[in-house]
Amino acid sequence: MKLSKNIPNHVAIIMDGNRTWSKKNNLNVKEGHKAGVKSAKKIVQCAVEKKIKNVTLFALSNENLTRSRLELKNLFDIFFYSFGEEKNFLYENKISVKFIGDLNKLPKKLRENAGFLENSTKKNKNLNLFIALNYGGKQDIKQAVNKALKESHKNPNFEKFMYSKDLPEVDLLIRTGGFKRISNFIMWQSSYAEFYFTNTLWPNFNKRSFFKALDWYSTVDRKFGKS
Repeated sequence: MKLSKNIPNHVAIIMDGNRTWSKKNNLNVKEGHKAGVKSAKKIVQCAVEKKIKNVTLFALSNENLTRSRLELKNLFDIFFYSFGEEKNFLYENKISVKFIGDLNKLPKKLRENAGFLENSTKKNKNLNLFIALNYGGKQDIKQAVNKALKESHKNPNFEKFMYSKDLPEVDLLIRTGGFKRISNFIMWQSSYAEFYFTNTLWPNFNKRSFFKALDWYSTVDRKFGKS
Protein backbone atom coordinates (compact mmCIF):
# COMPACT_ATOMS: atom_id res chain seq x y z
CA MET A 1 0.00 0.00 0.00
CA LYS A 2 1.33 3.43 -0.93
CA LEU A 3 1.64 5.82 2.00
CA SER A 4 1.30 9.55 1.51
CA LYS A 5 4.36 11.75 2.01
CA ASN A 6 2.43 15.03 1.91
CA ILE A 7 0.65 14.87 5.24
CA PRO A 8 -2.20 17.32 5.97
CA ASN A 9 -1.97 19.37 9.13
CA HIS A 10 -5.73 19.20 9.74
CA VAL A 11 -8.11 16.44 8.69
CA ALA A 12 -11.84 16.95 9.26
CA ILE A 13 -14.22 14.00 8.92
CA ILE A 14 -17.99 13.78 8.40
CA MET A 15 -18.64 10.31 9.79
CA ASP A 16 -21.70 9.31 7.78
CA GLY A 17 -23.27 5.89 7.32
CA ASN A 18 -23.87 4.42 10.79
CA ARG A 19 -27.62 4.04 10.31
CA THR A 20 -27.31 2.65 6.78
CA TRP A 21 -24.71 0.17 8.04
CA SER A 22 -27.14 -0.94 10.77
CA LYS A 23 -29.92 -1.59 8.26
CA LYS A 24 -27.64 -3.52 5.91
CA ASN A 25 -26.53 -5.74 8.77
CA ASN A 26 -30.05 -6.18 10.22
CA LEU A 27 -29.05 -4.46 13.46
CA ASN A 28 -30.64 -1.66 15.43
CA VAL A 29 -29.32 1.86 14.98
CA LYS A 30 -27.56 1.84 18.35
CA GLU A 31 -25.23 -0.93 17.14
CA GLY A 32 -24.35 1.19 14.12
CA HIS A 33 -23.37 4.10 16.34
CA LYS A 34 -21.28 1.79 18.52
CA ALA A 35 -19.49 0.51 15.44
CA GLY A 36 -18.94 4.11 14.37
CA VAL A 37 -17.18 4.90 17.66
CA LYS A 38 -14.82 1.96 17.08
CA SER A 39 -14.01 3.29 13.60
CA ALA A 40 -13.34 6.74 15.03
CA LYS A 41 -10.82 5.31 17.49
CA LYS A 42 -9.02 3.41 14.71
CA ILE A 43 -8.76 6.49 12.50
CA VAL A 44 -7.52 8.67 15.35
CA GLN A 45 -4.86 6.05 16.05
CA CYS A 46 -3.87 6.15 12.37
CA ALA A 47 -3.63 9.94 12.56
CA VAL A 48 -1.25 9.66 15.50
CA GLU A 49 0.87 7.14 13.59
CA LYS A 50 1.02 9.46 10.58
CA LYS A 51 1.88 12.43 12.81
CA ILE A 52 -1.16 14.43 11.75
CA LYS A 53 -1.49 17.24 14.27
CA ASN A 54 -5.22 18.05 14.10
CA VAL A 55 -8.34 15.95 13.53
CA THR A 56 -11.94 17.14 13.77
CA LEU A 57 -14.80 14.64 13.93
CA PHE A 58 -18.41 15.61 13.20
CA ALA A 59 -20.15 13.60 15.90
CA LEU A 60 -23.50 15.40 16.24
CA SER A 61 -25.00 18.27 14.24
CA ASN A 62 -27.61 20.80 15.32
CA GLU A 63 -30.03 19.11 12.96
CA ASN A 64 -29.40 15.70 14.53
CA LEU A 65 -31.21 16.89 17.65
CA THR A 66 -34.49 16.48 15.75
CA ARG A 67 -34.06 12.70 15.70
CA SER A 68 -36.18 10.45 17.89
CA ARG A 69 -35.76 10.61 21.65
CA LEU A 70 -34.67 6.97 21.72
CA GLU A 71 -31.91 7.46 19.16
CA LEU A 72 -30.69 10.60 20.89
CA LYS A 73 -30.68 8.84 24.26
CA ASN A 74 -28.65 5.99 22.75
CA LEU A 75 -26.25 8.46 21.16
CA PHE A 76 -25.76 10.40 24.39
CA ASP A 77 -25.21 7.16 26.34
CA ILE A 78 -22.63 5.98 23.78
CA PHE A 79 -20.83 9.33 23.90
CA PHE A 80 -20.86 9.33 27.70
CA TYR A 81 -19.41 5.85 28.12
CA SER A 82 -16.97 6.27 25.24
CA PHE A 83 -15.53 9.45 26.76
CA GLY A 84 -14.98 7.52 29.98
CA GLU A 85 -13.66 4.30 28.49
CA GLU A 86 -11.16 5.94 26.14
CA LYS A 87 -9.34 8.05 28.74
CA ASN A 88 -6.34 5.72 28.82
CA PHE A 89 -6.17 5.67 25.03
CA LEU A 90 -6.05 9.46 24.98
CA TYR A 91 -3.39 9.66 27.69
CA GLU A 92 -1.18 6.93 26.24
CA ASN A 93 -1.22 8.54 22.79
CA LYS A 94 -0.87 12.06 24.20
CA ILE A 95 -4.07 13.28 22.52
CA SER A 96 -5.72 16.50 23.66
CA VAL A 97 -9.49 16.73 23.27
CA LYS A 98 -11.54 19.84 22.59
CA PHE A 99 -15.30 19.95 22.03
CA ILE A 100 -16.88 22.50 19.72
CA GLY A 101 -20.56 23.37 19.49
CA ASP A 102 -23.42 24.42 21.73
CA LEU A 103 -22.96 21.94 24.55
CA ASN A 104 -25.50 23.72 26.75
CA LYS A 105 -28.33 21.81 25.05
CA LEU A 106 -26.77 18.43 25.84
CA PRO A 107 -27.36 16.35 29.01
CA LYS A 108 -25.52 17.60 32.09
CA LYS A 109 -23.58 14.37 32.66
CA LEU A 110 -22.32 14.50 29.08
CA ARG A 111 -21.21 18.13 29.46
CA GLU A 112 -19.40 17.32 32.69
CA ASN A 113 -17.63 14.34 31.17
CA ALA A 114 -16.63 16.41 28.15
CA GLY A 115 -15.27 19.14 30.41
CA PHE A 116 -13.25 16.62 32.40
CA LEU A 117 -11.70 15.21 29.21
CA GLU A 118 -10.77 18.67 27.98
CA ASN A 119 -9.10 19.66 31.23
CA SER A 120 -7.28 16.38 31.81
CA THR A 121 -5.86 16.13 28.28
CA LYS A 122 -5.08 19.79 27.53
CA LYS A 123 -1.32 19.34 28.01
CA ASN A 124 -1.07 16.48 25.52
CA LYS A 125 0.83 17.43 22.37
CA ASN A 126 0.78 14.56 19.84
CA LEU A 127 -2.65 15.28 18.36
CA ASN A 128 -5.40 17.83 18.84
CA LEU A 129 -8.71 15.99 18.57
CA PHE A 130 -11.71 18.29 18.07
CA ILE A 131 -15.14 16.72 18.48
CA ALA A 132 -18.12 18.63 17.09
CA LEU A 133 -21.20 18.08 19.27
CA ASN A 134 -24.47 19.90 18.58
CA TYR A 135 -22.54 21.87 16.00
CA GLY A 136 -23.54 23.72 12.84
CA GLY A 137 -21.34 25.92 10.67
CA LYS A 138 -24.02 28.55 9.99
CA GLN A 139 -25.06 28.62 13.63
CA ASP A 140 -21.42 28.98 14.71
CA ILE A 141 -20.87 32.06 12.53
CA LYS A 142 -24.23 33.62 13.44
CA GLN A 143 -23.82 33.31 17.21
CA ALA A 144 -20.22 34.58 16.99
CA VAL A 145 -21.28 37.68 15.02
CA ASN A 146 -24.06 38.40 17.52
CA LYS A 147 -21.64 38.15 20.46
CA ALA A 148 -19.10 40.36 18.69
CA LEU A 149 -21.69 43.05 17.97
CA LYS A 150 -22.72 43.13 21.62
CA GLU A 151 -19.10 43.64 22.63
CA SER A 152 -18.25 46.41 20.18
CA HIS A 153 -19.91 48.18 17.28
CA LYS A 154 -16.57 49.20 15.76
CA ASN A 155 -14.78 46.54 13.71
CA PRO A 156 -15.89 43.60 15.86
CA ASN A 157 -13.72 40.51 15.53
CA PHE A 158 -16.31 37.76 15.48
CA GLU A 159 -13.82 34.91 14.90
CA LYS A 160 -12.71 34.89 18.52
CA PHE A 161 -16.29 34.13 19.57
CA MET A 162 -16.71 31.09 17.33
CA TYR A 163 -17.11 27.64 18.87
CA SER A 164 -14.49 26.59 16.35
CA LYS A 165 -12.05 29.43 17.08
CA ASP A 166 -9.22 27.04 17.99
CA LEU A 167 -9.39 25.08 14.75
CA PRO A 168 -6.65 25.60 12.16
CA GLU A 169 -7.58 25.76 8.48
CA VAL A 170 -8.82 22.40 7.19
CA ASP A 171 -6.50 20.77 4.65
CA LEU A 172 -8.45 17.59 3.95
CA LEU A 173 -12.17 17.05 4.55
CA ILE A 174 -13.35 13.44 4.29
CA ARG A 175 -16.99 12.41 4.03
CA THR A 176 -18.02 8.78 4.15
CA GLY A 177 -21.40 7.28 3.31
CA GLY A 178 -21.78 8.28 -0.33
CA PHE A 179 -23.18 11.82 -0.10
CA LYS A 180 -21.26 14.72 -1.62
CA ARG A 181 -22.04 17.65 0.62
CA ILE A 182 -20.58 19.21 3.75
CA SER A 183 -23.88 19.30 5.70
CA ASN A 184 -23.23 22.54 7.59
CA PHE A 185 -19.89 21.37 8.97
CA ILE A 186 -16.99 23.72 9.79
CA MET A 187 -17.59 26.14 6.92
CA TRP A 188 -15.30 28.98 7.96
CA GLN A 189 -12.12 26.88 8.23
CA SER A 190 -12.91 24.76 5.15
CA SER A 191 -12.71 27.58 2.61
CA TYR A 192 -9.73 25.97 0.86
CA ALA A 193 -10.05 22.40 2.06
CA GLU A 194 -9.65 19.52 -0.35
CA PHE A 195 -12.81 17.36 -0.34
CA TYR A 196 -12.61 13.58 -0.43
CA PHE A 197 -15.90 11.69 -0.80
CA THR A 198 -16.24 7.93 -0.50
CA ASN A 199 -19.17 5.51 -0.64
CA THR A 200 -17.68 3.52 2.24
CA LEU A 201 -19.97 3.59 5.27
CA TRP A 202 -18.30 4.97 8.37
CA PRO A 203 -18.25 1.69 10.37
CA ASN A 204 -16.41 0.12 7.40
CA PHE A 205 -13.92 2.98 7.06
CA ASN A 206 -10.60 1.51 8.19
CA LYS A 207 -6.85 2.14 8.12
CA ARG A 208 -6.61 1.23 4.44
CA SER A 209 -9.49 3.60 3.64
CA PHE A 210 -7.83 6.42 5.53
CA PHE A 211 -4.47 5.89 3.87
CA LYS A 212 -6.20 5.89 0.48
CA ALA A 213 -7.63 9.33 1.28
CA LEU A 214 -4.19 10.57 2.36
CA ASP A 215 -2.64 9.23 -0.84
CA TRP A 216 -5.27 11.07 -2.88
CA TYR A 217 -4.55 14.27 -0.95
CA SER A 218 -0.83 13.97 -1.71
CA THR A 219 -1.58 14.16 -5.45
CA VAL A 220 -3.52 17.44 -5.23
CA ASP A 221 -1.80 20.60 -6.39
CA ARG A 222 -3.08 23.10 -3.83
CA LYS A 223 -3.08 26.63 -5.27
CA PHE A 224 -5.33 28.47 -2.80
CA GLY A 225 -6.81 30.55 -5.61
CA LYS A 226 -3.44 31.42 -7.11
CA SER A 227 -2.45 30.56 -10.68
